Amino acid sequence: MRIEQQLQAAIKRAAGKPAADLHVVLATPDHANQGDYASSIALQLAKVIGQAPMDLAKIIAERLIGDKKVKDEIERVEVASPGFVNIYLRDTWLARAAGKIVAAGKQYGTVQPAKKQKVQVEFISANPTGPLTLANGRGGFIGDSLARVLIAAGHDVTREYYVNDGGEQVLKLGASVMAQWGLKTPYEEEDFYHGDYVVGLAKSLEGMKPKSDDIPDDFLENVSREASKAMLAKIKHSVTKKARIPIDVWYSEKSLTRHATTETIKELKRKNLVEEREGALWLRLSALSDDKNNQDKVVVKSNGQPAYILPDIAYHYDKFVDRKFDRVIDIFGTDHQGHAKVLTISLEALGLKTPEIILMQFVRLVSDGKEVKMSKRAGTFVTLEKLLDEVGSDVARWFFIERTPNTHMVFDMSLAKDQSEKNPVFYVQYAHARCASILKKAAKEGKQEDSVNITLSHEAERTLIRALIRLPELVARISETLEVHLLTTYATDVAQAFSTFYHECPVLTDDKEQTASRLALVVATKAVLANTLGLMGIRAPEKM
Repeated sequence: MRIEQQLQAAIKRAAGKPAADLHVVLATPDHANQGDYASSIALQLAKVIGQAPMDLAKIIAERLIGDKKVKDEIERVEVASPGFVNIYLRDTWLARAAGKIVAAGKQYGTVQPAKKQKVQVEFISANPTGPLTLANGRGGFIGDSLARVLIAAGHDVTREYYVNDGGEQVLKLGASVMAQWGLKTPYEEEDFYHGDYVVGLAKSLEGMKPKSDDIPDDFLENVSREASKAMLAKIKHSVTKKARIPIDVWYSEKSLTRHATTETIKELKRKNLVEEREGALWLRLSALSDDKNNQDKVVVKSNGQPAYILPDIAYHYDKFVDRKFDRVIDIFGTDHQGHAKVLTISLEALGLKTPEIILMQFVRLVSDGKEVKMSKRAGTFVTLEKLLDEVGSDVARWFFIERTPNTHMVFDMSLAKDQSEKNPVFYVQYAHARCASILKKAAKEGKQEDSVNITLSHEAERTLIRALIRLPELVARISETLEVHLLTTYATDVAQAFSTFYHECPVLTDDKEQTASRLALVVATKAVLANTLGLMGIRAPEKM
């Protein structure tokens, strides 16, 4: 059981029956003199049982001190106005915890879930009609980091990219290529994709250009298929090679099983969720929700072709019914908010589970204080590959992960290119490299860590260990809340705690026992920094 779980259980025991159904929240105080953990349980219960918060907090504190199950962990408990219970951990426990981090090494931070789940994380899923952009990078790095955390939390995780290769947007890409060849298409100029990549596609596929004016009926479809295949190959290179994001499944919309689509339509009809009008099949959204803004949507067009929403419903039918995922996490751009709402309503009406949907706001790129205007349709945008060439994968990952997805993001190229400690990712990497340097120097001097006999003589040592022990709890929390941005905050906290320790607590001294003890803290810090960076897919360098 993790330390927070132990303390939460102890607090519930101390608070008694009224706290049985409460979720005990433990906060980490900003200052060491406020304890290692603080609970507001007395404030929560005061109104319920009609007792003054301070009086209740004192009772809980006394019971915690007398709880034999946590006597090895808790040194003392204090009460602070207006009713907080502040818990101080024993130095002996902190020392043992640091030793366990050293022993666990690369495995530290992994946790055992109450129940192992089969989880799918679908992210990026950009149409194969152009290169990946900054926004795709944001979703890609958040999705990959989230998958890494879920794996560390003990779940069976599948990273998936849904390839929209069956819609009209692919035909418009083919038409854009044909227009480069001077051929007529069923589309207008405003429908075409523009940019150097379209010119490049046209050149690479020029062998398909007809030798005469006699154009086959299926020519547009054939060109569209080859153009999207070529774009998908470039996307795969950007994702797996340049961005270093592993994808387990590239799921083609065209390969969506007929079974899933047919069964979805059958279920929609069986539950009276659709009706035929004007030769088309309509989803009765207006009847499924009290929201007057929910207008009925076409799921099958009058020509028999599926509308945009049907493949997505069928795709999730496949996820939950055919492939039996326990949990599905979809990462969409904020422009898909309406679509996500329709999808959720439809799945609920079908009696299926619904995905957890993360909506990402837009990304603005600022270079030298000026915003770079971007438009994918017009071909004026910065590709993900170009960004990675400029700043590197580590920096890009950090910058995209550190902001919550539901906030607009400004990507500052000047800061991203700064290789000093002003750049947050370099600050954390420097801390790891410093650990490695200390350990290398210690080895040359014949000095080794002793993780069994750690002794604490300075507050900076205690503060460092308090930071290090939070990683398993953080992994457990993110696996539930999906707040992956907390990793950057935590990594910075650990780096700052280590910096204070480094400057205030000399490691390599003539005091053999103290040196061995502090070297153990350096080893523990190095492991935590490496593991935290690893959860973000960021490298932990041995030297910089």
